[in-house]
Amino acid sequence: MTAPAQTTVATPPPLRRNRDFLLLWTGNWLQFFGSRMSTVCYPLLALQISGGSAEAVGLASAAAVLPQAVVQLPAGVLVDRWDRRAVMRWCAAGRFLALAAVGVTLALDVLGMELLLGLIAVEVSLAIVGALAERAAVRTVVPGEQLPAALSQNEARGRIAGLLGGPAGTVLYTWTRWSPFVAATLGALIAAVNLRFIRADLSTQSPQKRRPLHRDLADALRWLCGQRALRAMLPVVTVATALLQVVTQGLVVILVKEQGLPEATLGLVLGISGCGGLLGALTGRWFMARLPLPVLLIGGLTLWAALMNAMAWATGPVQLGVLFALMNIIGAVFGVATAVYQVTVTPQELQGRVAALSGLVVALGATAGAFCAGKLLQAYRGQLSLLVAAGLMAVTAAVAALVPAARKARIPDATARHGTRAPS
Repeated sequence: MTAPAQTTVATPPPLRRNRDFLLLWTGNWLQFFGSRMSTVCYPLLALQISGGSAEAVGLASAAAVLPQAVVQLPAGVLVDRWDRRAVMRWCAAGRFLALAAVGVTLALDVLGMELLLGLIAVEVSLAIVGALAERAAVRTVVPGEQLPAALSQNEARGRIAGLLGGPAGTVLYTWTRWSPFVAATLGALIAAVNLRFIRADLSTQSPQKRRPLHRDLADALRWLCGQRALRAMLPVVTVATALLQVVTQGLVVILVKEQGLPEATLGLVLGISGCGGLLGALTGRWFMARLPLPVLLIGGLTLWAALMNAMAWATGPVQLGVLFALMNIIGAVFGVATAVYQVTVTPQELQGRVAALSGLVVALGATAGAFCAGKLLQAYRGQLSLLVAAGLMAVTAAVAALVPAARKARIPDATARHGTRAPS
């Protein structure tokens, strides 16, 4: 008799030995690091160019979030249609040129407010498209059972970049105004080079005939509307994102304009807060294993409201940094959980479009929040603006607790869902 053949399932190598994931991760980490350096300097640059206008800070912040409302939808379709490696390489090259343009025009003293806003919009638009392509590519280079770990590491990557990039950007900015933008071009360049050596096939391999853009978007919208939990959580996250704009802009206005502290002080606050974000990203899986998604959402919003109220009464940069660090811990944990949920439940061929639709809804809130935060800070200064935002955040948490779909949401098993396709 012949012994029956035994089927063994090969255990995938750990992520630290996954060559394609490491190339993708490290290249984009350097790009994120450069982006954090430039992003933290945009409000400072707007404040300088405008002669100290808080409203100009709001315009610069709005220019950074407005492209998310304009670019998200077509970007999602293109990411699902085109080779994702090529998309990420072209986006990295475009960001290289946009960041270099900011640095060069600033060095030549020809950078005006209108040109600054335009370059911010271009750079952020390319970043949006590249990020959508990378998020979809992760499911190609990483096995399903390692997806939560990979997305946790991606979240940690962004937090590390923020921890180091924010202070580095402000230090370079106080040394020479154009240096952080020129330095940021190196990250984009290395990211483009790394993509060339990834072996995995990052094309969509879709056998379907190309259809009009609106029909592709309609498919994704129809699927998204059928997901009760996502449909319930998106408005809550959108409002919270809008209210957080008051905090991020308020730090610049309170520290630099109202308290008259050196611009490098902002780097200290961001450094302290970045430690919290990194801690939250590294412990995200631990919290996900012990707390259900609704607790992370509703509890996080409630704690955010309390911390924003405390920030309104903080008296120095260290206190502001510690409170913002606590907010970043909560935000990082929730960011990991929601990313795992969205990527896990979404069919592979809809990854770009669903992420784009979700990002669009959140971006609309961020755009409105950026405009309103600038007006609010200009009219009522830092403390009262933070108190108003804290009250509205508490209301948002209470509303989320009353929505049944938000209370019952659970993250499904990633391994079982990894190969799921959208219904035809």
